[in-house]
Amino acid sequence: MGKKGMNKGSALVIGGGIAGLAAARELGRHQISTTVLEAKSHFGGRIRTLHDGRLTIELGAEFVHGQSRPLVEAIEEANLLTQPVQDKHRIFENGQFSEIKIWDIVSDVLNRVDIHKPDCSIETFLQSVEEPARTLVRNFITGFDAADTHRISAHARRRAEYAAEQMQMETQQRIVNGYSALVNQFAQEIEGYGGRLISGTTVRRIRWSPGNVGAYVDRIGATETIFADAAVITLPVGVLKTNEVKFEPSLPEKIEAAKGIEFGNVVKIIFHFDERLWEDFGFVHVPSQPLPTWWSDPRGPILTGWAGGPKADAILKLSGAELETIGLEILSQILAGNPTVANLRRHLVASHYHNWAADPHIRGAYSYIPVNGLDFPRLLAAPVAGTLFFAGEATVTDGQTGTVFGALETGLRAAHELLESQAFCMVRAA
Repeated sequence: MGKKGMNKGSALVIGGGIAGLAAARELGRHQISTTVLEAKSHFGGRIRTLHDGRLTIELGAEFVHGQSRPLVEAIEEANLLTQPVQDKHRIFENGQFSEIKIWDIVSDVLNRVDIHKPDCSIETFLQSVEEPARTLVRNFITGFDAADTHRISAHARRRAEYAAEQMQMETQQRIVNGYSALVNQFAQEIEGYGGRLISGTTVRRIRWSPGNVGAYVDRIGATETIFADAAVITLPVGVLKTNEVKFEPSLPEKIEAAKGIEFGNVVKIIFHFDERLWEDFGFVHVPSQPLPTWWSDPRGPILTGWAGGPKADAILKLSGAELETIGLEILSQILAGNPTVANLRRHLVASHYHNWAADPHIRGAYSYIPVNGLDFPRLLAAPVAGTLFFAGEATVTDGQTGTVFGALETGLRAAHELLESQAFCMVRAA
């Protein structure tokens, strides 16, 4: 396999989500010739912003959680405006609303996990927690982590809670123009550094040896090979689990780690109405319903319905139209005056839904760590022979998987590992 490196070195980035774009942007800043290969027709991965008229619709990631310095700095450097998210949570049960301090309750319960005892599932841990906190935390973990409480690690969730407290995770914002505005900014910067962004390119094989990588890709109905000195792999763990992208020589330890990490599902449907039919909505939790979490958006007359984990699994095969009907039925119960479904339909401009589990380039929502699986993200993230580097939300090692900031930070980490690797430095010096 012939080497196609440049005097400054060259790198492939496999996957054009926020982790891959962050890595490519950082490599470009260090004058590395970088090519980003993305199977989808657009970049951003599980970030997907639509504009319905003047409204911003997030089919994927929506919230800027906490105060991650790399993410906050990236947003500020891009001159993107943000809006705070209203931290008002209410539960609707038996026809009545009650306000709850959800972050305080979850934090109090998860801080009781004893990391000095053997790991167990959150479900097992919760058996020692009093009601109603037990049920509230169970529902929160299911939705927020897209997790099965019988499978998610209590130790991992405790680690994540500690990390979240250090960065004020309970404070949330939205990017006014949507997360894709940040994706577009990254793409422009990568191209400004001379990098290449190639979409519609499916990687089938990655053949590698120390200091040399060849990606065999399907592109526009043809097969070609793209070479570089090193590669950053940011494929979603749902794709890695399938072993559809072949590594030659093989990397059985990576596939084993990927298969060990859980990859949960989410159902998210966004309703765009012609006017606000509510006041001061915030977040409403309806535990008994198929779509148990709802929130409003100050950017317009939008309500979002959400289900995660097993709740999402139960309705994953429903069509967008079926989910729309279910959502309107729930809204008819929780909106003031109990408007009929027919009346809500008269005010409905559009509903928006994307099935991430059925997306062949994603295959789910985001990852979580199973019982006794704390080492899986670290094993997946570990560089190989100073030539292959791994990033993405599943490689986050502080427990905060499934986040945009986590994915971005891993992209930066992988880029720095590449820049500092002995094998890559030898290539550059050659």
